[in-house]
Amino acid sequence: MKATENLLHILREPGYRRSVLVRRVAAGALLAAAGLNALAHRNADPVVATFSRATAAGEVVEASDVELRRMPADAVPDNALTELDAATGQILAAPASRGEVVTSTRLVGPDLVRELVAGQPPETYSLVPVALAEPDIIPMLHHGATVDVVTVSADGVRPATVATGGRVVLAGAEEGTVMLLLRNSEAASVAAASLSSPLTVVLGGPAPG
Repeated sequence: MKATENLLHILREPGYRRSVLVRRVAAGALLAAAGLNALAHRNADPVVATFSRATAAGEVVEASDVELRRMPADAVPDNALTELDAATGQILAAPASRGEVVTSTRLVGPDLVRELVAGQPPETYSLVPVALAEPDIIPMLHHGATVDVVTVSADGVRPATVATGGRVVLAGAEEGTVMLLLRNSEAASVAAASLSSPLTVVLGGPAPG
């Protein structure tokens, strides 16, 4: 009660103490308004799926691997996933760090295929697992690398190219195996050759298209 009376007395009496009090009240009001404004903007930020832990390429994304977080709109990619179910159960095509936004092109699926074929009709390409005769090359392969698939000729003397311009989707998710995106016209040839001939890949072939 006494504190209230003192406050009223200061407000009634002109002078330095009233000026200080008025300035403090005004400053407090401005800070409160700024806080409410920041909170409103924060609540307006989009909610997106992010990785809750570092996740390796080739892993199947589990529910515990992802979480929903608010992110500034200008930091959210156009192809960000906004629901956890859209990521759960999918195969990760490239390593992800904790806190990274989950995008559709980071997961093995149609959006990733469209990105890798660079505007070509995605239905003219197929994903083919290839067991390599020389798995030591796998650490040199990375997601998105362009490769040719090579075997040996029927006489076992000369190299023979089975496919060109394949794109690496996954390398080493299964021991000694790479997942390649190949033109349909060559995918069957690679699959057939893998049944009877050793296969390897050569880096630096032309890109699809």
